[in-house]
Amino acid sequence: MCEFCIQHGAGKKWYLAAKNYADELARSEERELFIKDFFKNYERNYQKKIGKTDIAMKVPFIREYAKIKINSYFSQEHSGQVVPLEDAISICSIPGRVSVIDCPCQKYLTGKEKRQCILFGTTANIVENIPEFSNISDVSFENATTLLKLMEDQGKVHTVWTFKTPYIGAICNCNQRECLLFHLKNKYPSTEIIRRGHEIADIDNDLCIGCGKCQEICQFGGVVLTDGKAKINSNCYGCGICRKFCPTEGIKLIPLQIII
Repeated sequence: MCEFCIQHGAGKKWYLAAKNYADELARSEERELFIKDFFKNYERNYQKKIGKTDIAMKVPFIREYAKIKINSYFSQEHSGQVVPLEDAISICSIPGRVSVIDCPCQKYLTGKEKRQCILFGTTANIVENIPEFSNISDVSFENATTLLKLMEDQGKVHTVWTFKTPYIGAICNCNQRECLLFHLKNKYPSTEIIRRGHEIADIDNDLCIGCGKCQEICQFGGVVLTDGKAKINSNCYGCGICRKFCPTEGIKLIPLQIII
């Protein structure tokens, strides 16, 4: 388990606790303003934060302070954690309202509209009033499940995101190429912008044929090939995408036994 599980999940997976999706939790002026600003000024805020951080990272005596500020933001304000498909599906059964919008990252990076981000409850209520996302649409649990499975088929990683922790307002389905937060994670590798999941991949050595498909699809560099066999290294985030692409079904997720 992680510290969020202790603080917000009574020792269990915190993102499966219904209280963290409750409208009562979301309904605060501060949180509502945060959500509105996040989506309305997505591009501007990203460029502003990147500009300031780049300058700070170049100055030795404030570099460590900048890392602390980044980690604080991605813990207390907008925290994201990797979740496997089965947990992402379970999450969509918790909130009352489940909606789909065009991915903000895709809008910023490519100008394309890809409906692959899932919003919940109050977050959806606020975002639907922002012109750029006015084509938001509500989906059933069954349709949300179908979307998540489609994203999995495309090798997209599922992550839950807070809007002022612990309120969870979204599931993102992205990869290294399409996601701004993946870009930030790679740009500042010593920071914790995306949190690891609660599991780790485990490969059955007898079933592995060394095809390398798991290594190719992994978004975190968590698989290496050694002596013709795939091995999981310490970079694994526990997303489980590799399971989908293993032709022999030789990969499973197992729980992490330590606090991360």
